[in-house]
Amino acid sequence: MRWMITAAVLFLLQALPLPPAYPRAGATKIFENNRVQVWNISWLKQQYALHRHLYDLIGVYYTNGDRIIVSTEGARRPVSTKAWDTAYQLRGVTHVEEGASDSPLRAVFIELKEDAPTALVDSATTPPAFTGGEGKQLRDNERAIMWEFVPAPAAGAAHRHMRDAVTVAFTGATPRVLYVPRGTVHTDEGIGRADRAYIVELK
Repeated sequence: MRWMITAAVLFLLQALPLPPAYPRAGATKIFENNRVQVWNISWLKQQYALHRHLYDLIGVYYTNGDRIIVSTEGARRPVSTKAWDTAYQLRGVTHVEEGASDSPLRAVFIELKEDAPTALVDSATTPPAFTGGEGKQLRDNERAIMWEFVPAPAAGAAHRHMRDAVTVAFTGATPRVLYVPRGTVHTDEGIGRADRAYIVELK
């Protein structure tokens, strides 16, 4: 019976303008500029409204947790996610989400505000970042490159960021976000002694 009610509600709501995924209860915007907006998200134990993701997104989960994803046809899909799994999702996804664990799933998601990749690459001769093997490349797709550092990278030789980048550093379960413009030359990532860091280079 519950799924029939959910399906009926979804059918009716699809005729209305849909809200974006964020902001919503449990989601806090922690950075925004002309290229990205970054959200610190908790999937609280409740059902969220039917929504549409307006932007491509990439991010990392930093706690374990469960949720239920409800399709526009009313199909319910339980999902369990582990801390430090990563996500990449194209814009246009429309669904309902429910937090399903007492301790909520948490993530930092970077929404990519531009419709397509932008050819913004610095080509100066300073050694580029992330070529020394100290980080692990997790993703490389049409919109971004994601690197993982455990622990967070320490100071080293000077390097240049060839692309705009978003750094998400974690000390315990507390995230901190920095934006690094392309062309930046430095010897460390400016995040101090964090436990781990994820650096997303924007295409």
